[in-house]
Amino acid sequence: MEVILRLLIELRLVIVAIIGICCAALFFTGLSSLRELRRAMFRLERSVIVARVVDAWVKAGLLAILGLVIGVATNAAPESPAPSGAVENPLAFTPTVEVNAVEPTPIPTADLSAALVRMTAAPAEALAVVATMDPNVALPTSVAPPTPTPIPSPTPIPPTATPALPPTPTQPPPQEQLPFIVVATATPTPAFATVRPEPTATPIPLPTPTAAPTTPPADVLVADCPNPAAARIDSPVAGETVSGVYVVRGTADFPGGVGRYKLEILRPNIPGWAFLWENYNAVKDGVLMPRFDSSLFPPGVYTLRLSLVDAAGQDTGIYCSVQIRIA
Repeated sequence: MEVILRLLIELRLVIVAIIGICCAALFFTGLSSLRELRRAMFRLERSVIVARVVDAWVKAGLLAILGLVIGVATNAAPESPAPSGAVENPLAFTPTVEVNAVEPTPIPTADLSAALVRMTAAPAEALAVVATMDPNVALPTSVAPPTPTPIPSPTPIPPTATPALPPTPTQPPPQEQLPFIVVATATPTPAFATVRPEPTATPIPLPTPTAAPTTPPADVLVADCPNPAAARIDSPVAGETVSGVYVVRGTADFPGGVGRYKLEILRPNIPGWAFLWENYNAVKDGVLMPRFDSSLFPPGVYTLRLSLVDAAGQDTGIYCSVQIRIA
């Protein structure tokens, strides 16, 4: 437990940073779902979006509580000081070595400090002290001071002979310069044969073709139905202008006979598909949506999409989209 707590203390900044990033991501996911809730038109779609917002914010709150608990626990735990220059390891074992120190036996010495002090003070007193210490010792006679030995003077060194320099070479006298002589030699001129140029044919310029004026392409609205046998919108067709209440017709054949289809619309300058209609019954060359009120949308170009969903609620990838114009 102590090892885990110490690991949390060392990595608390990283853990709190990761938890903060996850909380921010879940919070902004809930905000984006709230924006989709404002554009939702049906009750089922609103309930799904509300459940998504609540789930994201509950997860964000739990992560925030977890980060707060980790921060309080790591700040409240005392940090044990670690030795400088070494990493503390709780499993490490430091052996101790016991050394039996043997104290040396003191050697008895004579106390001669008083005698040495007196010897340094005066030689006569030092001799008297030694005589009193040992009567068998004879007093020495006075010794004459040593005669200084004269230091012989150094023998003078004879001067060293200077080596003779080699003689300087004498420059030769300047020679008389002769005038510059140019010898002209005759260069034979080669004789070239006269070549007459042959007449060349003058090319006739061809007329440059004039490019035909190009006309700008018109605003063409298209349909995208990769699998028309399973998903197809017959009415309205691509490029058709729709106004008022309209009946959408086509084909929606589920894979395996079980599933549902849904109709969505893509509005101009608004990202994301808006839900219109869904049905759990297959339709073949019939009515896909009995009432499409186009007056709810401002005029412009829209994309109407039919998508098939399997029994598990997963998108099958079979769709059909048609671009229409709402007046």
